[in-house]
Amino acid sequence: MNKGLAITGGAMILFSIFGFIFAISGFSMHGPDSENILHDTETDGAVFEFDGDTTLLEIYAKGEVDCYGYSVSVTDDFDEEYFYQNCEGGTDVSGYTYLGDLDVVEVGDYAIDAQSDIVIIDADGLFGPIFAMCGGGVCCLVGILLLIIGLATGKKVPQVVVFQQPGGTMAQANLTTVQQYIPPSTPINQVVTATQHPDIADVPEEQSGFEPFSFEHKKKE
Repeated sequence: MNKGLAITGGAMILFSIFGFIFAISGFSMHGPDSENILHDTETDGAVFEFDGDTTLLEIYAKGEVDCYGYSVSVTDDFDEEYFYQNCEGGTDVSGYTYLGDLDVVEVGDYAIDAQSDIVIIDADGLFGPIFAMCGGGVCCLVGILLLIIGLATGKKVPQVVVFQQPGGTMAQANLTTVQQYIPPSTPINQVVTATQHPDIADVPEEQSGFEPFSFEHKKKE
């Protein structure tokens, strides 16, 4: 296991969870209040003076109304419509009903025609929850990938060989292979030890309990 990747992935997943919680909390608390209401037809009249300082604008009807049957229009001097109904895209809050978005970019005056009083609010506060939701999703995906990679990779476990000593006890050791080059002029009768344990290679045979494995070649008579 690669602990660094696994810990990083777990931390990113935890961070994404906090991001989702912040986003959900921000969406649930969003709505008209004394700080974000830009225009109230009840007190400000039927002409909305847009100053260009707001990016997201939303329209709410005062009270509980049927969004699908509610009539509202926001136009400029050329009768171009800027209100887009979106009855399922927002959240109703106490005392207000979400109607849709107002897509106004240019500074100017816009005429409002609604069947009852409405409010236009500054919805730029939604940018925080939106970014938190998007960032949380990306962090969650990357965190899961890093966690999987971290758990699946790492140092390989060394091969362990179990052997039995003459006394009947079991032991474990990593075997080291020793290869010896035999030149052509070497006598035919040759003893080659194929494999030795690194800890007992220099121990006499009668103490180690192992007999060397040898090959003996004889000349044909």
